[in-house]
Amino acid sequence: MVNVNFEHVSKRYEDGFEAVKGLNLEVQDGEFLVLLGPSGCGKSTTLRMLAGLEEVTDGTISIGGVSVNHLPAGARGLGMVFQSYALYPHMTIWDNMTFGLRMAKGKDRLSEAEINTRVKETANMLELSEHLGKKPKELSGGQRQRVALGRALIRRPQVLLMDEPLSNLDAELRHQMRREIRRLHDELGTTTIYVTHDQIEAMTLADRVAILDQGVLQQHAPPLEAYKQPANEFVESFLCRHLDDLVDTANTLLRSEAQEEGN
Repeated sequence: MVNVNFEHVSKRYEDGFEAVKGLNLEVQDGEFLVLLGPSGCGKSTTLRMLAGLEEVTDGTISIGGVSVNHLPAGARGLGMVFQSYALYPHMTIWDNMTFGLRMAKGKDRLSEAEINTRVKETANMLELSEHLGKKPKELSGGQRQRVALGRALIRRPQVLLMDEPLSNLDAELRHQMRREIRRLHDELGTTTIYVTHDQIEAMTLADRVAILDQGVLQQHAPPLEAYKQPANEFVESFLCRHLDDLVDTANTLLRSEAQEEGN
């Protein structure tokens, strides 16, 4: 069971600013959880604490029942996809995807045969097989984001973390990638925590959403429950702000699915 737990987790900086306040949150094994809220609400800080990129001030973060507070980032069994693709421009797609595997040492180091197998499997899953010899600049934005996702998945992480990964894409590509990300999650079953301020992404991707404001968890529920039964005035106002966009997106998705079934 690879569940993730935040128990009374807080993050305070030296200037006294408290970005996350007493967070209690459980992410179940195989769940797709979206951390949702306006800019500055603490969602990215929460993800960075889990990733080992920020220190926890108070409380405990555990993965699979084991506290990771004092483990270095590379020892937590995580894969991470950032807002920027963070690809090496001088390397081929093959080399970008294998870089992390080749840097592993000791018992974590894989044989060349296993590395090759993983690249081929991951590239096939992400429709990148014909691009493995290219450089990032030769790919579209959507393809580069697939490479970033593949680089995380190829490590077979216990938990996949995604921080605003679609924000640099246009609307049509975002729609395509949302479907792609959800398909991969359903196929692989990896516990996933996804940060966004975009309610459409939350609605279409999440099993549950955790809505934050000013570092405090406001509601933790399936998306439709949060929309139909908001926990407080903040949740209601935040979600209703883009209700028309959500309705339009839902109608578009339904039409798209109907067309696919018709074909």
